[in-house]
Amino acid sequence: MADALRSVLDQDPLEVLIQDGGSTDGTAALIAELDDPRVSFVSEPDRGQSDALNRAIARARGEWIVWLNVDDLVRPGLLAAADPDADIVYGDFEWIDDDGAQLRHFAPGPEFSARRLLADGCFVFSGAMLIRRSLFDRFGPIDESLRLTMDYDWFLRVAPHVRARYVPRTLAAFRVHGDSKTSAMSWGVFRETGRVRRRHGGYGPATRRAVLVNQVKQVVDVATLPVRSRLGWR
Repeated sequence: MADALRSVLDQDPLEVLIQDGGSTDGTAALIAELDDPRVSFVSEPDRGQSDALNRAIARARGEWIVWLNVDDLVRPGLLAAADPDADIVYGDFEWIDDDGAQLRHFAPGPEFSARRLLADGCFVFSGAMLIRRSLFDRFGPIDESLRLTMDYDWFLRVAPHVRARYVPRTLAAFRVHGDSKTSAMSWGVFRETGRVRRRHGGYGPATRRAVLVNQVKQVVDVATLPVRSRLGWR
């Protein structure tokens, strides 16, 4: 939490909204010690991450929104990448380990379309993305029935209707944790991704082949993750 907060506050945001589900892990004490007027902390029961995200977004006052997991990081220049002619601005991101060492680097490239999202899966990361607050009014909130791919579903919903700009530099870091937990979560992402693809017509004739190829790659990636992790490969 502390590293994530510092990475955001160093970029001088209008506000940082922390939506806590009533945890007892010391988050409240950390916020109180920080004593920064830009930080707004709410701790209350919720129905999961998607519900918590919707609650925080509903509280937002700024023009642009970035949503970040508690142990991920934003990189310098993210907020400065805002573009008055775009609805979404996104950039490169990296996976890092518990110590902050880079495991993988991802460069999504300039095509942000429903066709590509269906074919390739969620190739962008919400932490490396600026989203206009008004898009949530136009296209609705995050689907609270989804636990792991709520961002993917929302991107598919808005992709045909937005102006997206790609920034070719690293804007955020996603932290990858313990092998067993990561593997179990990856299988959950695989199953839920299939559900979202079906919802958005991903198994139609235009994308079926690309989707099936991508799913085979996902199965191989998830199945070999424990071995690769033990060997230090990613």
